[in-house]
Amino acid sequence: MKVFIISMRNLILGGIVFLVVLVAGIVLLVKDPLHVSDSYRPGDTSVPASTNAPLSQPEGAAKPSLNMDIQVEGTTAEVSLLTQNFEFVQENGELAQTPVFGKGHAHLYLDGESKGMIYHPEFMLKKLPKGEHEIRVELNYSNHLPYKVEATQKIVVK
Repeated sequence: MKVFIISMRNLILGGIVFLVVLVAGIVLLVKDPLHVSDSYRPGDTSVPASTNAPLSQPEGAAKPSLNMDIQVEGTTAEVSLLTQNFEFVQENGELAQTPVFGKGHAHLYLDGESKGMIYHPEFMLKKLPKGEHEIRVELNYSNHLPYKVEATQKIVVK
C-alpha cells in the first residue's frame, strides 16, 4: 500500500510539471515580440556588429530619409514608417554579409528602451500603458551599423 501512495504522488507531481511546461510553451508561442511590457535587460548580450559597412555613401545615391505616421487607438499604436531611398530586408542570420547601401532594417525604442528590430514599414505596439510615450526608430544596415537616420515622435495613450 505504501508503494502505491508514493507512485501516485510521483504521478501527480509529474502531471503538474507537465501542465506548467505546457502552459509556459503556449504563452511563449502566442507572445507578441514587440509587447511593451517586456523589460529591457541591459546585461543581455547584444549582437556584435560586423565591420563590413560601406566606407561611404555610393556616388549618386541619395541618403535614406525616415518619417513616422502613428495612429493611437486605445492602448494600441499603429506605426507606419515612411522612408525614401531605403528598402526593408529580412535578416538571414549572416552578419558577415556585405551590407548594401539603401537596404536594411530598423531598431525600435520605446521610452528610451530597445524593443527590437523592425523588418517591415508597418507594425503595431499593443497594450501600451496610459500616459505619454516616446517612440524612436533608427535605420540600420543589415549588419546593425546605423545609417544615422532616425525619427522620434511622442504619443499620448488615454
